Amino acid sequence: MSVGKKIAPHEAFEIHELMTFKNLCATKAATMSGLVKDEELKSLMQQDFTTAQGQIKELQELIQMSEFATTSH
Repeated sequence: MSVGKKIAPHEAFEIHELMTFKNLCATKAATMSGLVKDEELKSLMQQDFTTAQGQIKELQELIQMSEFATTSH
């Protein structure tokens, strides 16, 4: 997406939905990795958490490009 373009309201809502899902995934991975005994599975869950964090940040940046974004956060 080029600089200066805004995303449409319906796109912002869809991105928000994805962000909500990714937050749930990250929370679940972080919580469950503390309960897992298998080191390989724990490592996979931690990788999933790290990946989800990056994806959430990207989605937040996209939402900031929406018409609903405000200048004060």
